Amino acid sequence: MLKKIAFLVMIFVAMILTSCASLQNNGNDPYKQIKVSYQIKKENKSLDKKSVTVKKGANVLTGLKKAWTTKTEKKMVTEIDGHAQDPDLDQYWVYEVNGEGSNKGVTEQKLHDKDQITFILKDISK
Repeated sequence: MLKKIAFLVMIFVAMILTSCASLQNNGNDPYKQIKVSYQIKKENKSLDKKSVTVKKGANVLTGLKKAWTTKTEKKMVTEIDGHAQDPDLDQYWVYEVNGEGSNKGVTEQKLHDKDQITFILKDISK
């Protein structure tokens, strides 16, 4: 009888521990969220700035879409908040991560906490 009670107690404790573990991994864990700053510019003129919170491991495009209405074509940003690139004028969206250009696409560049992302509508012929 004592063994049955001990067995039931162990099962009960295991269920409680499993429930607690699943509560911690529900995706709302603040330690799995990061804060990223975004800025959009046209050449040297600032158009807007926003900060967003995204899941750790999110890409640059995820945060951008959270901040502004964004259009893409073939994984390339073509318009942000109504500001569209103009191929006839050689104006395209480029971006920097913490002040440095990136050699990765917006879906490949992963975000880190406190990153500063700047999108610039730039004449690339210069």
